[in-house]
Amino acid sequence: MFPRQGSTRPVPSGPEPAAASAEVTRLIEANVSYAHALAAEVVRKLPPDLERKDIQGWAELGLVEAANAFDASRGVQFKTFAYYRIRGAIYDGLRKMGWYPKSQYQQMRFEMAANEYMKDASAEPPVAGSAEAQLQDLKETTGNIMTCYMLSLEAMPEEPADQKQVSAEDMVVQAEQKRNVRWLLAKLPEINRAVLEGFYFGGLTLDQIGAKLGLSRSWVCRLHAKSLAMLRKQMADSAAGPSSRPPATFPGAIR
Repeated sequence: MFPRQGSTRPVPSGPEPAAASAEVTRLIEANVSYAHALAAEVVRKLPPDLERKDIQGWAELGLVEAANAFDASRGVQFKTFAYYRIRGAIYDGLRKMGWYPKSQYQQMRFEMAANEYMKDASAEPPVAGSAEAQLQDLKETTGNIMTCYMLSLEAMPEEPADQKQVSAEDMVVQAEQKRNVRWLLAKLPEINRAVLEGFYFGGLTLDQIGAKLGLSRSWVCRLHAKSLAMLRKQMADSAAGPSSRPPATFPGAIR
């Protein structure tokens, strides 16, 4: 459980006005049950032998970090802002434990990747303007999430296809899609390719990628989102498959 007012709790470094400190405490105490509810959503997907208290603790840590980083002047709702940070803290905890059930690894990888993208997107105020502009923004966000999904699929080890479940035609289409993703990823600028390769194929976190590239985490988050958008655009513009192109080798740029 979180410390109450008057006790020690994590705060940003440096002096903090009393009013801001009180607001951080209020946000934390008002949303503990919300953090626990998000933890329960993840718990339902995991084996029963995992400690529920550990996952709740990671969710609480994410809530504290969200409350300290929240800026109400940006026009973003706190629960929207905190949602991806709470889930991100849970995923970080699972990653550090080295827990990846084979049957759910693909889903967890995609959820982690999409959560990292949305964590950065949720910090921005909602798009203002016409309905067309808002629809375009939604299309771009959805397209970038789908790019996360395709990269997550591509990063999965190959498994023998069940011919009873997957037709020969579908297998050919899937193989072609994978070659196209590899070819287009190899065409990205070096730093954008390095971020995507390190995160999706190198098993690195955005923090680790930032450390290797000498960049801050916030900058790497923006690079991740920008790189997804660039790859999505290349995929949309690609009219023909790269059958004559050699596939890229992953991971490559970050060692």
